[in-house]
Amino acid sequence: MSRDLHAEPTLDTRVIQGDILPGLVKREELLLFFRIEDPTLFVPFVQGLPLTTAAEVLEQRAEIARRRAAGIEDLLPTPGLNVAFTYAGLTALGVDGLDDAPELAEFRAGMAGRTDVLSDPPAADWPVLGPTAPVDGVFVLTGATRAEIDDTVALHLAPVGSGGWSLVHEEAGSVRPEPVHGHEHFGYADGVSQPGVRGRTPGGDPLTASADPVNDPDHGGPGQRLLWPGEFVFGYPGQNPAGPKVSTRGPVSRPPVPMMRNGAFLVFRRLSQRVPEFDLAVKALAVTASTADNPVSATLMGAQLVGRWKSGAPLVMSPTADNPTLAEGSGQENAFTFAKDRDGTLCPYAAHVRKTYPRDDTPFDEDPEPTAETVELAEARTQSHRMMRRGISFGPELTHAEALSGTSDPAQARGLLFACYVTSIADQFEFVQQSWADNPSFAHPGSGVDPVIGQSADPTTPFRGAAPVTLDPGDRPELAVSHFVTMEGGEYFFAPSVRAVRAL
Repeated sequence: MSRDLHAEPTLDTRVIQGDILPGLVKREELLLFFRIEDPTLFVPFVQGLPLTTAAEVLEQRAEIARRRAAGIEDLLPTPGLNVAFTYAGLTALGVDGLDDAPELAEFRAGMAGRTDVLSDPPAADWPVLGPTAPVDGVFVLTGATRAEIDDTVALHLAPVGSGGWSLVHEEAGSVRPEPVHGHEHFGYADGVSQPGVRGRTPGGDPLTASADPVNDPDHGGPGQRLLWPGEFVFGYPGQNPAGPKVSTRGPVSRPPVPMMRNGAFLVFRRLSQRVPEFDLAVKALAVTASTADNPVSATLMGAQLVGRWKSGAPLVMSPTADNPTLAEGSGQENAFTFAKDRDGTLCPYAAHVRKTYPRDDTPFDEDPEPTAETVELAEARTQSHRMMRRGISFGPELTHAEALSGTSDPAQARGLLFACYVTSIADQFEFVQQSWADNPSFAHPGSGVDPVIGQSADPTTPFRGAAPVTLDPGDRPELAVSHFVTMEGGEYFFAPSVRAVRAL
């Protein structure tokens, strides 16, 4: 059965902020975290901002695609400006009903109020966005260059204070240079498993086109599931976690308060990375894990921790050596499941990509011989916890001195500005962090903790490796992995529609 676009909702891309569904086009990003000092000045100020819509982003992306097809590689100016507010910010703006909706409990508490759930460091110790520096909102600015972003600041936001707001904190991110464009600082391809989104624009075009709409109507690109848009923006049908198929339409994600229609929650976290220490640890872990029957190099050990080779090639498809034909950009980097690796001998259960997106993995030992039906149901549950990720790297490239010493220079802080859009903070972001990444027994008892984003007060966390040569579950090594990613602060925001901002 071919894809029936008429059965999918029409998305109001003219009012949905651009970063939520298509994602603002960026090589550089600036986040300005602010406090509202005078709502009477701030409201007309924010109402007058030229907020970038999803429709505008789609036009930018289409023009970039046309230019590339014509062999034009020059950067296209792509200025982007979005805004999101904390619970305190929306309260200061007089939004009604925020205290009455039970589904807003996590949003009201803020990330600092959820440290126990997330196993985060004490909020009082956060160097950014902690309780000692509360914020009301964030301006998200993007562009092809930092100069382009600063032009937007000068033209629309300056001078600070004139619009009734004050600057509390700022974060700057950059896409890493070629040939590691799109890779995070440990060197691995990042953001290569974004979900596709069902729905069409007001003009009738699919938001996410299908590579093969006739023979494979439930995917965008190979392995990219098409999800119902209510997972990422309020007011549209979402996934059905109990559906017999991933494509089964679920209930509409109704906005907790009316002004939240066509908006989404924005989760932000600053994650610092100790790169040279990670590299040294990977070498040491490889020595510990390696046996005559299952030799493990440092490169393979790193791939087992992440679940992909640095190229983006999936470990489950190429378990002992990198394969450029499966790398990022090949079109095959997501065309895999875990159906043939139920025992975790190819890709460890606790590998980052398996922890955060287990696909069709059936949890624990509830189904030793899963059928096609139970596998599809398992993936239907998984897809109801997905996030639309919008992170970007921050900080300089690894220096020569750091590489030689194996020690990070405190003056050279680097990491990831994690960001994602969801319609349920609890069932999407917090569920993935708490129930999957931090849970040593997901997806199978004794699996271990996600070695990349897993949070724990313990100095090391367990990690069960793979046995890709012998394929014997008894050969999988039991390892202890130190922490090389530190959560340094974050917050929960809400990104309203442009229409809602105009109506404040």
